[in-house]
Amino acid sequence: MTETVPAGPRGGLPERCRIAVVGSGLAGLSLARELAEHGADGVVVLEAGPDRGHAHKELLTRDESLKLWHTEDPDFHRAWASEWPPHYVHSSGLRRRLGGRSLYWHGVCLPVEEQVLRSGAWPPALAAELLGEGLPEGSLYDQVGAQLADWAGAPLGHCRSTRERRLVARLRELGHPVQPTPQAARCERLPGGEVRQVPFTPLTHWRGPVPLPLPYPVLPDCPVTHLRTASDGSVEVTVGRRGGPAEVLRADQVVLAGGTFENTRLVGRVLAETHGLDSWEFDNLTDHVNQGFVVTVPRATMPLPPEPGRAFCFTPELDTCRSYLFFDVMESPRPDTVLMCVWTMGEQVSTESRVRVERVSPGGQWELGVQPTISPADDRIVERQAARLAEVAERVFGIDPLTYSLRKEDFREGGPLFLPQLRAALGHDATVSGGAVFPYVYPLGSVDHEAGTLALGGDAVDEDGTVRVMPRVSVLGPAVFPRQGAANPSLTTLALAKWYARRLCSR
Repeated sequence: MTETVPAGPRGGLPERCRIAVVGSGLAGLSLARELAEHGADGVVVLEAGPDRGHAHKELLTRDESLKLWHTEDPDFHRAWASEWPPHYVHSSGLRRRLGGRSLYWHGVCLPVEEQVLRSGAWPPALAAELLGEGLPEGSLYDQVGAQLADWAGAPLGHCRSTRERRLVARLRELGHPVQPTPQAARCERLPGGEVRQVPFTPLTHWRGPVPLPLPYPVLPDCPVTHLRTASDGSVEVTVGRRGGPAEVLRADQVVLAGGTFENTRLVGRVLAETHGLDSWEFDNLTDHVNQGFVVTVPRATMPLPPEPGRAFCFTPELDTCRSYLFFDVMESPRPDTVLMCVWTMGEQVSTESRVRVERVSPGGQWELGVQPTISPADDRIVERQAARLAEVAERVFGIDPLTYSLRKEDFREGGPLFLPQLRAALGHDATVSGGAVFPYVYPLGSVDHEAGTLALGGDAVDEDGTVRVMPRVSVLGPAVFPRQGAANPSLTTLALAKWYARRLCSR
């Protein structure tokens, strides 16, 4: 059930609030929910884009969902230029609407790997809380996982269908120690009767069938342009209105939760103006290294039941290529064939990619430039992933590994892309021409996992998430990950929202 989010007056902002949350995606709305559970008052959530409803893309038809994700989203917004397209160009952008990317993600909930948290990159006190050291209530991950499982009505890593049980059993027979992918998702029935696994969004109530709206105003169409410290020590949050004058909200505390690039733009402008400069640069921009293949084979090659049902499993490949290996069964247009997507998602080793925040006009227009880097260490990850994928193509699907064509140069060049390869696989009849794989890559920035520019304990942000030159401003989300490992960032973002709420309410 979708909860109603109360919106504020369209005519203007309140003059003052205690806590302003900038961004209404997974990070911002989860923080607001946590603050409400702590009894915090005077909270306002600001969203740059419109309110277009609260339905996750999985509630659309498959074709509509693919188009929304890849080509035809009216709320897709890229506010930066890349020096190395297609990296940070192809499908790389914000979902500028109420709910943000929480209406697009797949619900995968994996924690940052323990060895990454213990590597010294993460603040030790926070790493201990994420891991649950000395916490009677369990780790932050356990607490969030329990909330999501309560919402979903089942453990996050449970088998969701007979098809999934058969897939797991088959892959284990072939030597792959897979398990169901932990997902924050629950079954919902579409108007036509089809049942889908629909991922969690903070716009959906955490627990039970009765909606509980946030007790705070959530204001759409409120893009924040910059922050300044007022004479009384509060933070002036300037909101630019399309076709109207800018408005200012004064907040005792501000939490930036608008995504890595928007958070970086706002903090970069603060730093540049504080030091009397027209630009500021950040390093440590990372994304995940993601490549895979779509495969279609006769059902005899992969004997799965033909009835519909989610089948999505994974196994860590951390020792060999610092990656996870995923298997996802898709709906085949032919009843006697099986269509699957197999991919690896790994940690980008290089921390040399940069983001530049720069004033480009005397009137104060600030823009972002991205300088992507793929290091030799990243190349080795790509090569190991490709070798592992070729091995899977042979061992699981009987495809000659010599025909597997992805090279490190393909990843650097950013192709072939997923959607054309999916269309090619859909047009291939494996019962006539035999099984075939259609390899693809996701250029950097394409999987919405960009992180690291405002790392906790780094030059810009303290270990507790506060901006060093403006301590009443904090940053939440993957931007503060000192190192993100190979896991999807969403579970850690939810855990940090819980951590931040506790700290804010104790101030």
